[in-house]
Amino acid sequence: MEERASPPPAPPPQDSNSKPQLPTISPGTYVVRVPKDQIYRVPPPENARIAEQHRSAPRRETNGTHCCCIAFIVFFLAVAILIGGVLGGLFFMVLTPKDPIFLIQHILLQAKAHSQYKITLQAQNPNTNVDILYKGGDISLSLKRQNIASSAYPTFSQSHQNSTEFDVTLKGTTTTLPKEVEESMTNDKNKVHVTFSLLIIVQAQMKMGLLHSGSMKYNISCQVTVDTLVKNTRVVSQQCLTKRH
Repeated sequence: MEERASPPPAPPPQDSNSKPQLPTISPGTYVVRVPKDQIYRVPPPENARIAEQHRSAPRRETNGTHCCCIAFIVFFLAVAILIGGVLGGLFFMVLTPKDPIFLIQHILLQAKAHSQYKITLQAQNPNTNVDILYKGGDISLSLKRQNIASSAYPTFSQSHQNSTEFDVTLKGTTTTLPKEVEESMTNDKNKVHVTFSLLIIVQAQMKMGLLHSGSMKYNISCQVTVDTLVKNTRVVSQQCLTKRH
């Protein structure tokens, strides 16, 4: 009789609840399997919210501190201005300082070609215990309401009951000399009088020891007549008025 080959034995049945058999792994090799339903984004949404809260919290604190600093500075400046105003008012109420007095000593046409006028001024401080600090300003010379020269007022300090004499050089604002100035310069036989208007606008501050007044402005307007504009010039008449603003 012919023998039939028997079929190979069937593999043993696997239990549905049993874990899948892992493949044979050589020593030193590790394989980790993670189910797909347990894979998360990096970072998770809750971690992102926590990080955002930590970043925003110091910013709010910094903004609050910055606002407090600005408020403190504004308050400090307001108090300083208020105290300065009060002290300035008390300064004038208690001391009642007098305004400075100005006189014109000489007016000379220094350079005909460049139309430069040299003026010698005298500033007097009539106060017995108050010094004056001149912080500079502007000087302008006019003839018949026409500005013919200008310069800057110097900066200097003047002690009480002191008289200061100084020179200023005013540069001409026109290329040609006025007719009256030209006649006064060229007439050798007769002296030709010329009447000028001088305007001084200067910033000043009064002080006595550690007590200082606020900054103030003086307007000094003068009408002055000279007999000639040559070397031996002489002031014939003058009238200066000082106003404080």
